[in-house]
Amino acid sequence: MKTKRLLSAFGQLDEQYMEEAFQKMSEKKKRPRGKWRAAAAAILLFAGVFGTAMAVSAQFRQIVLSFFHIEQAEPVPKKDTESPGIAQSDIDGLVRAEYIRLDKDTYDSGYGTLRKVEYDEDGNVCMVRFWAIENGSKVLLPVQKNSVSAIWQDTSYQGTIYWCVSNGQLSLYDDAKQPVGNWQSAPIPGRTDAVFLLLSKGRYDEYRQHLMLYRLDTGETEDILQQTETENLPPVENYRWSDDGTKIILICWNKENEKTFYCCDLTAKTLTNLSASSGIEISEVFPADSNTLIFLQAKEGTCSVFTYDLISGAITETLHEEKLFEDYGMKSVQIEGLMLFGKRYGLFADPSGNLSVADLKTGTKTQVNGFTLETGGNFLSNPANTKFLYSVMEDQTDDSLGISKLGVLDLKSGTFTAFDRKGYENLSECSLSWFDNNRVQISSGESGTDAIYLYEF
Repeated sequence: MKTKRLLSAFGQLDEQYMEEAFQKMSEKKKRPRGKWRAAAAAILLFAGVFGTAMAVSAQFRQIVLSFFHIEQAEPVPKKDTESPGIAQSDIDGLVRAEYIRLDKDTYDSGYGTLRKVEYDEDGNVCMVRFWAIENGSKVLLPVQKNSVSAIWQDTSYQGTIYWCVSNGQLSLYDDAKQPVGNWQSAPIPGRTDAVFLLLSKGRYDEYRQHLMLYRLDTGETEDILQQTETENLPPVENYRWSDDGTKIILICWNKENEKTFYCCDLTAKTLTNLSASSGIEISEVFPADSNTLIFLQAKEGTCSVFTYDLISGAITETLHEEKLFEDYGMKSVQIEGLMLFGKRYGLFADPSGNLSVADLKTGTKTQVNGFTLETGGNFLSNPANTKFLYSVMEDQTDDSLGISKLGVLDLKSGTFTAFDRKGYENLSECSLSWFDNNRVQISSGESGTDAIYLYEF
């Protein structure tokens, strides 16, 4: 129960919205879409902090966070326009909006690109295309294709990775061949020459994963965990990694059915049992930066936060038994507590709804001046953990999320800007997420066409 409660707070908005987002779209004939979403969600929650996040920490103690509510409401586009194209809008000079109307074929998005997969008569992938959205245009990107072949514990893993690079970031699509082993690829922050391969096998109590490195430039697969004694560990359930990809966190289940955490240093080829060496009961672990881990200890609806220095081994408590945030947009639930995103920076709302940014590494809380969290409000960190997407949902239906307000809290600039939306109740908006580190995305399943709305604050 503790773990479930903590994990809910760990990525509350993303899990909630992604589930609602594609409930309607799942009825369409798009078999691989779930895999694309799973990979994106895994990266969003578990990939290390990007290098840009480090720039925040140097300035964070000095900034003043200020909230500004734009008086101009967004004129949400009407749904009777079915011709493909991109329309642009300016919201009071502070937010640029782009409304991308797509044709009747189905598109996906993620990693800062649009993606379309085409199949032959037998249902096999025959073409994958990626587009960037730049200055009001849909730009077709050159696509690379790599064949994947790996063997782990006598199980063969084969398939194809389709990929491209846009604005220095990898966009990926996996076509795993069945009935061989399941796998998916995940970008490594700051790298475009290689990806991680997450190999999996078994179900339920027999489920386990293994991590390998796949080099896109050479097509070679490397078992990076060799010579680290990880082969002697209990079954691995999941992996997380630092911003530079050199520190790997392994989440295992021991014989007593207890979760145990290990940290593997790929450079030094060392393995540390975090659960045993910490001396405290750990509920979750994730990286704060290349040399610091965050330990979470959940207890009866509260969470204590500790830092673990990978160089010295020192453990320091930075936050003590803070209440966990559990609003989830339900208006009967009190808005209060600590919001966690699997990164260094979280958010904290006091009983009056006053919002602060919490630096989990130092325990520092910096209040957002002029803002009070309202019932139904929720936040989602961008992949770099430098910005937080704020949204309010009202009058949700089976056809639409009812997104009535959008905003972005930017740690680097010290600003929190939000605006109201009008006409949203007439649209079939089915998902809300980050398109890349700077743009917010709303996906809409219109009648006869799909649409994607991008917002840059």
